[in-house]
Amino acid sequence: MLVTALASFETTVVSTAMPTIIGDLGGLPLYSWVFAIYLLTSTVMMPIYGRLADLYGRRRILLSATGVFLTGAVVCAFARSMPQLIAARAIQGLGAAGLIPIALTVSADLYSLEERARIQGLFSGVWGFAALVGPLVGAWLTVTFGWRSIFSINIPLGLVAIGLVATQMIESRSEQPGELDLAGSAALAVGVTALLFGVLHAPEGRAPAAALRIGIFLFGAAALWLFVRIQRRSSDPLVPPDLFRTWDTVAPYLAGILLGTTIFGVDTFVPLFVQGARGGTPGAAGAVITPLIFFWAISATIGARLVVRFGFRASTRLGAILVLVGLSGLFAGALAGAAVPWISAACGMVGLGLGPCSISQILAIQHVVPERRRGVATSLAPFFRTVGGSLGVGALGGILSAGLSRRLGPLAESAGRLLSPQAAASGPPPPVPLPVLGQAIERSLLPVFAILAALAVVNVALASRFPERDEGAARGETEIPPAAVQG
Repeated sequence: MLVTALASFETTVVSTAMPTIIGDLGGLPLYSWVFAIYLLTSTVMMPIYGRLADLYGRRRILLSATGVFLTGAVVCAFARSMPQLIAARAIQGLGAAGLIPIALTVSADLYSLEERARIQGLFSGVWGFAALVGPLVGAWLTVTFGWRSIFSINIPLGLVAIGLVATQMIESRSEQPGELDLAGSAALAVGVTALLFGVLHAPEGRAPAAALRIGIFLFGAAALWLFVRIQRRSSDPLVPPDLFRTWDTVAPYLAGILLGTTIFGVDTFVPLFVQGARGGTPGAAGAVITPLIFFWAISATIGARLVVRFGFRASTRLGAILVLVGLSGLFAGALAGAAVPWISAACGMVGLGLGPCSISQILAIQHVVPERRRGVATSLAPFFRTVGGSLGVGALGGILSAGLSRRLGPLAESAGRLLSPQAAASGPPPPVPLPVLGQAIERSLLPVFAILAALAVVNVALASRFPERDEGAARGETEIPPAAVQG
C-alpha cells in the first residue's frame, strides 16, 4: 500500500508546483516534458518489470523498483535546470513502472479471489485519494517548504517502504527458470516509445510535421511487428503469446485500452470544453472532472464486492453501461448546450462505471492466468490502459485540431492563447472574438465526445467476453486454455 501511495501521489502533486518550478529553473518551452517523460518511461517498463517479477521473485524486483524511484526523487530535488529535472523524472518513471503492477501481483499471490477483491479495492481507494488531495498537498508543500519538498518528501516514505519490504515481506513465490528476453524487451521499448513520442508535443509546444509524425508511427509499428516475431520464436518470451489466444485475457486487455481512452479523453477534453466553450474559469475547468475521480474511488470498493458476488462479466457489464450512460450524457449535454453542472454530473456517472470496470479487468486477468505468469499478465493491464489512453487522446486531439483548423483557418493555433486569463492584458487585440472561438471549440469537440460514446458501446460488447468465475483458476492453478480467439 505504501509503494502504491508513492507512485500515485507522484503523478498528481507535481502539477500545482510547476509554475513555481518554471519561475526558479526557467525552461517554459520544456514544461510538458516534465510530465511526458515520466509517462513514457513508466509505461515502457511495465511489462519488463512484470516479467522480471515472474523470473526473480516479487520482493527483489519491488525493492529494486523502489530504489530506482527514490534515486529519481533525490535527483529531482537537487535539479538545477529544467533538462536536469526532466532527466530525473525519466529515472523516477523507470522506478514507478514497477511499483503498482508488482504490488497488485503480490496481492494476487497472497489472497484468494474474495480477499483480493477487497484488497484491490483499497488500492483503488489510495489512487483516488491521491488524485483528489495530491494537487492540494503539492500546493501546500510548495508554498510552505519550496518546490523541492514535493520530491524530497518521497525519500523518508520510500525508505520506510524499503525497510518494510526488506524485513517484513515474505516472498510469495520462488524463482522460475528462464532469462529476460533482451531482444524482445528492446523491440517493445523502441516500438512503444516511438508510438508515444508520436502523440507528444515537441519541446517548443508544436506538434511534429505530418510527414515526421507518420514516419515515427511507421517506425514504431515496425518495431512492434519485430517484437511479435521475436515473441513467437522465443522459448522464453517477454510477453507469452498464449495470453492473446483466448478471450478470457484478450477482452480485459482490449477493455483496458478503451478505458484508458475514456479516462485520458475526459480528463483532457472536458476541461477544455468548460473553459473554452462555456467560458468557465481554469478552476471551474479543473473542478468539473472531480466527480469522476471521487465516484471512481467509491465505486471501486463497491465493484470489488460485485465481483465476488456476481462475477467478472456481470460486474464489467454494469460498469460499462454506466460509463456509456455518462459519456452519452456528456455528448447530449454538449450538443444541447447544457450547463456546466450537467457536464459535471455526466463525469460523475462515468466515474461510477470506471470502478467496476477497472477492478474487474485486473481480477479477471489474475484469475485465469497461471501463477508463474501472473506478474507479466498483471503488468500488461496498466500498460495497455496507458498506451491506449495516450494513443486515443492523440487521435482525438487530431480530430479536434482538424475541426479548429476548418473553422478558424490559420488563426486556430494562435487563438488558443485567448483561453488564458492574461490574454486581454497582453499583446495586440485578439485575432478571433471570444464567442467565435468558443463556438469553434464547442463544435470541434462534438465529434470527440461522440467517438468516446461510441467506444463505450464497444466496451459494453466486450463485457460479454469476460471470463466467468471458475474456482479452479482462482489461485492461478490452471494454464490458459489453448483455444484460439473466436469471432
